[in-house]
Amino acid sequence: MKINTSYYEADVLSTVIMSKDMPRSRSVMNKLSTDMFASKMNKAIYRALQEALESGDAVDIISVSERMNSLTDTGYNNLLFVTEMIGECVCSEASLISYAKRVRQAHYLRDAASRVQSAGALIEDLSDISKVGDLASEIESLFSGLMLETNDQKPVKFKDVAKDYINDLQKKAQGEVDEFIVKTHMDGFDELTGGFNDTDLIIIGGTPGSGKTEKVISLITGITSEKGAGALMFSLEMSNHQLVERSISGAAGMPVSSLRNPQGLNSNGWGLIEQGLGRVVNNEFYMTDQVGLSVNDIITIATRHKQDHPNTKVFAVDYAGLLEIDGSKRHDIALGEVSRKLKLAAKEIKTPFILLTQLNSKNIDARPLADRHPRASDIKDSSRLEDAADLILLCYREKVYSDNAPEISETILAKARHAIKGSIYYERFKNGHFIEDRQDLLKNELDNYRGSKSKLNGGDKSEF
Repeated sequence: MKINTSYYEADVLSTVIMSKDMPRSRSVMNKLSTDMFASKMNKAIYRALQEALESGDAVDIISVSERMNSLTDTGYNNLLFVTEMIGECVCSEASLISYAKRVRQAHYLRDAASRVQSAGALIEDLSDISKVGDLASEIESLFSGLMLETNDQKPVKFKDVAKDYINDLQKKAQGEVDEFIVKTHMDGFDELTGGFNDTDLIIIGGTPGSGKTEKVISLITGITSEKGAGALMFSLEMSNHQLVERSISGAAGMPVSSLRNPQGLNSNGWGLIEQGLGRVVNNEFYMTDQVGLSVNDIITIATRHKQDHPNTKVFAVDYAGLLEIDGSKRHDIALGEVSRKLKLAAKEIKTPFILLTQLNSKNIDARPLADRHPRASDIKDSSRLEDAADLILLCYREKVYSDNAPEISETILAKARHAIKGSIYYERFKNGHFIEDRQDLLKNELDNYRGSKSKLNGGDKSEF
């Protein structure tokens, strides 16, 4: 093969070493392998880079050179070689995926050429025409598994996709689990939303006191109630102890304050705590309260966690306002990049991300009480957060605004790619926790309250 693609190999390796977007680099490198690099030195650099990315260590010229020294004797001054290679390359992060594709294409072509050469040798060596059948089998096996990657993805015929879809639909109808759908095991919620797709970005928004964090904990508790199903929550606001406290108190049906003041607990209280702990203690619920994380940090940690725990069904980030963002960019644009990157990460590692965000209380409070149900446009700091979202859930409790209102929470589907926009999921809100109940009962209770309020105000709903 006369085509020389060694410079593409060098471009891939140089760009990864100089990259500031490690999650993206990790994703690209995971689609390459050592044997895809033709050069001995490039193979050594790739192995050093892979080892550094997998261990989460720093990636730079010196660290890569040192790893090369420990992995193999290349016969070169590795530091000088890597430095010169980077100096001669473009190092364009925007073209990294394209560089990597060229490396794979060249590898597959070399592999094809080698197989053709072997097939030709077999034909040349054939001395008995009666053995043609055996020769054909040998040649066929030679080309088994041959891959050739083109530049473009071939269009797929509707009929072919529909066939697979109908097969999946029949399996669902027979009660078989859809591996691409994450269920919360909250029947009313799953019926309303259909569950989360494995590539979804879900935004949960609410004003202070509406129960955003409690909502995501209840969702995680439901998801991880399935045997083996895991979750990882990035808690930028609460400590790990506070998350555990909320989870146990929720499972026990007790106020968080009871666990914070255990001196007043009687035997019944301790019994409830023991029961609550028993419900959640074995769930595969992981958490980290590390502060100062950027969205790139979160994606890196999530990707590594998914590799270590393949049954992870969801990642959650609490919350957008506490993420480290690029201070050189306008705040709304920077937050828009957060949602875009999380969406891309969800597609890449096939695991949905839940991102919590605050709503603009001033905008909501300025509206009449009857019109204070939150909207997607109330998302604080950036409407751009909603652009990449597949599902936006907004938490609302009328009790926050009216002492006489029933303790019922409404979760509004403000955006829903796979459900009905504007749908509402109702739950009771007791002792600071969400409790499932029949949807028709809860809706009727709220409707009756609002109807009575309307009559008290002479039918004018603008005052409530």
